[in-house]
Amino acid sequence: MFEIMIIRPEKEIGMGCCGGVCSDPDGLVHMEEEFKHHDEDRRRLGVLYQKTMEEYEDVHISYLDPRNLLAIAAYFFKHIKRGNVPLLKALHSMLFHMKYYAVFIDGKYVKNESEYKLMLQT
Repeated sequence: MFEIMIIRPEKEIGMGCCGGVCSDPDGLVHMEEEFKHHDEDRRRLGVLYQKTMEEYEDVHISYLDPRNLLAIAAYFFKHIKRGNVPLLKALHSMLFHMKYYAVFIDGKYVKNESEYKLMLQT
């Protein structure tokens, strides 16, 4: 079984801070299209998620916000404990690879789509 962690595009700081007042037509700040620049990334991640679930039956996917540091640390701790990834490599991944559209398989950072497919086929 493969455990995949996908880091999704987060919503910027301030989203939802005013309980929807900002998106109100009478509000001071109109936020209807505020996060539209992430639509393509969200679509790509959705396609990756669906293809993976269709093609591989023995996978578990965690789709996480990059601000969810506790869940990310738990994911890496689990794979350090299992021996899938060394501690220093996991720390390097947490410090330098936590970005939008980052993908990890069993604690290992996946650089591109061809590497993703290759790792799932082995």
